[in-house]
Amino acid sequence: MHTLAGAFALDAVSDVERAEFARHLDQCESCAQEVAELRATAARLGAAMAEEPPPGFKDRVMAAMHATRQLPPRTAPGSPDRPRRTVRAPRWAVLVSAAAAVVGLAAGGVFGGIALTQQRELQAAQSRLDQAKRQYEPVAALLAAPDAKAAHGQAPTGGGVTVIASRSLNRVMVMDAGLPAQPGGKVYEAWLITGSAAPRSAGVLPAGPDGSLVVADGVGDADHVALSVEQAGGSPSGAPTDVLMSMALPA
Repeated sequence: MHTLAGAFALDAVSDVERAEFARHLDQCESCAQEVAELRATAARLGAAMAEEPPPGFKDRVMAAMHATRQLPPRTAPGSPDRPRRTVRAPRWAVLVSAAAAVVGLAAGGVFGGIALTQQRELQAAQSRLDQAKRQYEPVAALLAAPDAKAAHGQAPTGGGVTVIASRSLNRVMVMDAGLPAQPGGKVYEAWLITGSAAPRSAGVLPAGPDGSLVVADGVGDADHVALSVEQAGGSPSGAPTDVLMSMALPA
């Protein structure tokens, strides 16, 4: 039952599993804490991916909706809805129809331009979405791993990091949880530590207003995660320069 924590946090369980695990949470404090941490991480990931629509996008869509004429219902040949007699339209009706057709062509050109602009914006948004999907796909797999474990560590300078690890995937994620920005363009770099062996870099946490994260494979036998402050681009020596904090790997 403990292995359902990640799937339950992402609502990726059946109704039966959801009910059984909900009862399990009432009796298992560690699973309840783990689900809360995984849900908080998923929420931060969603906030980091959110984007504001272009200015005026909604107004243009609504204007196009109101100006687009609905097509009449299709009727089969010989259906009762089809008139049986053909009546010649008066000349004034023909002239009005012709004028309406000209206005319709002009309006079609205007709203066609709007549609083209919207299509370009949608394509650009889809491209960004695909890029974000590729970026966060390893994170989604990590959160859904049956043995995923999460832990939070506090930094002495304020804020901290959330660490999620899975031994079965051999993967770890280190996520900024309110770390203060470093002056002079300096960055945070995560490290994997195995006993007395030399630390291995897990990657640099890119700066961002909504926090940032780094995902690394090859956890191996690492037992601790450390965070250091380095110059832009990471440690030039391949070893931590100014270690800020260290915590046990939650796996």
